[in-house]
Amino acid sequence: MKTQQAPGAHTRAPAPPAGRAGRILRGARSSVGGTAAALIIIWIGLTAAAPSFATVSNLLNIFLAASTLAIIAGGLTLALIAGEIDLSLGSVEALAGSLAAVLIVTIGLPWPLALVLGVLAGAAVGGVNAFFTSKLGVPSFVTSLAMLSVAGGAAYLLTQGTSVFGLGPQFGAIGQGSLSGVPAPVLIAVVILAVLAFVLHRTSFGLNIYAVGGNPEAARLSGVNVRRTKAVVLVLSGSLAGVAGIILASRLDAGSGTVGAADLMAAIAAVVIGGTSLNGGVGSIAGTVVGTVLIASIQNGLVLLNVTAFWQQVAIGSLILIAALLDRLSKISTKSGREQAR
Repeated sequence: MKTQQAPGAHTRAPAPPAGRAGRILRGARSSVGGTAAALIIIWIGLTAAAPSFATVSNLLNIFLAASTLAIIAGGLTLALIAGEIDLSLGSVEALAGSLAAVLIVTIGLPWPLALVLGVLAGAAVGGVNAFFTSKLGVPSFVTSLAMLSVAGGAAYLLTQGTSVFGLGPQFGAIGQGSLSGVPAPVLIAVVILAVLAFVLHRTSFGLNIYAVGGNPEAARLSGVNVRRTKAVVLVLSGSLAGVAGIILASRLDAGSGTVGAADLMAAIAAVVIGGTSLNGGVGSIAGTVVGTVLIASIQNGLVLLNVTAFWQQVAIGSLILIAALLDRLSKISTKSGREQAR
């Protein structure tokens, strides 16, 4: 007697086996727990060193600073899980905000249209990355590094090397408004990250991302369109960077080629600290969120302690090295455990 196949079961065939998917999720939860514990320890230490750190207003400032960083880090998480990387994020932020500012102030377009075109500019950069990587086989590291320069240069050309001010109160509400005391950028980030988490962990496409990053050849033999999967995550990464650029332009009431310049390193740090592997196949949005809040907390705490901004760069770089080392040691331990089990 044949058992009836559950509706929609065939759509999950290309995804990783249930056992492997379960191990991925368990590993992600473990990594999130460790990062969350580190965040709590840092919060306790910073509260002791600077009592104003734990005030409601300052915590809202931390979440506000983390919001745009979390949006681009969410896109980067998908790219890294799929075995790719997007280094053009910071420049895409600048390009999207600069384009929107020029369209509103100089050309006089309605702000909703300027907003959409700014996000589409980010998607276009992601599309270029996707084309060269998935179609022509150029490593995403090289492609996105090139687009970092192209997008950054385009932002400076649009603004002629200056800041374009006066985007209007309606556009400004995107980055400066609030709902029940919660800043609008935080609410936007929560919605976007919730959608990304759902897609990554609850859809066949999300499981395909893990499969492609974990073992591209096995994923291909299982029926996964590897090229299309990688192309989609790179376009998503560029689009989300465009969204972040629009929010930043709204907060600053200006578009500039310098916007987002420091966000790339911070985003990489947040994603890696959150447990996403640089080698692909492992990671979670929840881990990235905690990692982003941790980075924003450290930056905020150093400011409250009157520590020069240069030490923030040292701290973020050190955290990337530590997280990469822990990721490497974890893989060595896992490999050793498998060999002993045989």
